[in-house]
Amino acid sequence: MTDDANAPTIPETEARPSSGSLVKPPDRYVMRTMLGRGGMGEVWLARDVRIERDIAIKLMRRDRNQGDDAVARFLREARVQGRLEHPGIVPVHDLGEQDAPYFAMKRLAGTNLADVVAAHDEATWPRRTLLARFIDVCLAVEFAHERGVIHRDLKPANIMLGDYGESYVLDWGLARIADDADSDAIRTSDLVSGDHTPQTVAGQMLGTPGYMSPEQMRGEPVDRRTDVYALGCILHEVVAGAPAIPRDKTLEVTLSAACHRPSAANADVPPELDDACARATAADLASRTPTARALADAVQQFLDGDRDLARRKELAQEHALRAASITGDDASFRAEAMREAGRAIALDPGNSIAQGVLARLLLTPPREIPPAAREKLERERADVLRRVYRGGATTYLLLLLLIPVIIHLGIEASWPVGAITLELLALGLTCVYAYTRARVTNLALLVLFEHFTLLTTVGFVLGPLLLTPILMFGTLPIGLMLPILRRPKLVAGAHLMSFVLPMACELAGVVPRTFTLTGGLTLTPWASATTPTALAFLIVVIVFAQAIANTYILDAQRGAQDRAQEQLHVQAWQLAQLVPTQ
Repeated sequence: MTDDANAPTIPETEARPSSGSLVKPPDRYVMRTMLGRGGMGEVWLARDVRIERDIAIKLMRRDRNQGDDAVARFLREARVQGRLEHPGIVPVHDLGEQDAPYFAMKRLAGTNLADVVAAHDEATWPRRTLLARFIDVCLAVEFAHERGVIHRDLKPANIMLGDYGESYVLDWGLARIADDADSDAIRTSDLVSGDHTPQTVAGQMLGTPGYMSPEQMRGEPVDRRTDVYALGCILHEVVAGAPAIPRDKTLEVTLSAACHRPSAANADVPPELDDACARATAADLASRTPTARALADAVQQFLDGDRDLARRKELAQEHALRAASITGDDASFRAEAMREAGRAIALDPGNSIAQGVLARLLLTPPREIPPAAREKLERERADVLRRVYRGGATTYLLLLLLIPVIIHLGIEASWPVGAITLELLALGLTCVYAYTRARVTNLALLVLFEHFTLLTTVGFVLGPLLLTPILMFGTLPIGLMLPILRRPKLVAGAHLMSFVLPMACELAGVVPRTFTLTGGLTLTPWASATTPTALAFLIVVIVFAQAIANTYILDAQRGAQDRAQEQLHVQAWQLAQLVPTQ
């Protein structure tokens, strides 16, 4: 309907219906402008001169006044509307007949839902507002159902949205009343104008195609679920901006479709509303939403969830801003910023501020490793070192088995054999103790010192050019790779000294020479009287033992590094999913 607040007042003589159209109501009402035309009558803006207020008067059209039955149907609409005292149903002030029936009712100011949907004006009529008004319409229809009245012609054109939050259900001319046997005798059909705008007129079919339920279109008995079907079609238009049933295929689609989903016309439809429409427009009566209140509750639940979503976004923004305000590279500050950004992401994964904070923190590591991370790192290093201790204990104790072989091969002095035996035993027991007690730092230095002593003794006994280079370059990489001994100069220096000291003592004449350069390099260990064959056998055994031990220890270290690298890459990938792609 049109708001006439700014419209000029038309004199009664000019506004009075023509003789071929409408008859004049009582002199109490001064006719002004036509507000709309329906199937059985026309609605006019009028002035009630007794009370001095604007009202709306519905006059029966002259071309529809064809007998007592038509008059009865027209007056029956007024009585049905008048008995439904609800804020969503227009109250009737007066009912009468003067040459033709009329009834006076409250004058409405606003816009019908059909015009609102057609305008697609999201700024003026956001979807949330229309859904709230739709809930009011559902409750008004539920009020009528509880009093035995079924509307049977619900459509957007019969819903008025007031300027101050009111919602009205109009045009009760086709209503079915439970205690009125004659109400089913009313038959109407849809007369589609050239612009495909549905209108209800007298005829052979009840209701308006496009909003009629399948059972209503087939002429079967109907109940409140027929109105629920029409409400579902209206909801479809509200959320999708398009009719549920094409205007040019109303009969075919109504009778064949199982239900109507707004998502088929508009992909940007929330699934809750999509399901609500599908249930309300189900062709199977057993599957259809049973009451208008149930449909209203479904829409209300969506709005409540929508409010929750809005509140979650607000809370996410608060956490994100708090995270962005935290500065400093200290571990506690970074942890707090990460927690706040994480809370924001949990509430709203799309929050750009929180994503930016996470990107900054993840891509810019702290200058100092946090205490908790350092503690975990030290534990991992200790585990690696314990595996090295286990390998070392195995190697040193197995080398003890070579002592009887060395004695059997022939030794000039017995004290070097005893010294090497004690050093191997000490190294083996130290590694066993370190492995079982997880004593890491100090014992690692002790093992390094004991190993230096062993290499030096071997250099003095067998000479610096025989087994010392093999043992030195076999154990040097292990010492350099140990995660707990981050002292490469100390490790390298200890190994070099195990070679330099015996060589310097031989060159200075402190101990007998073990090598000569006459006619080539000749090695003659002073403490051993073994044959060249036996000595070669001993060297082969040491080489194999050294290779096996190095392979075991270095493979364990490499495996630990590979696992750590894989874990870092997996964690980096997972964290990258939280950071927006550029």
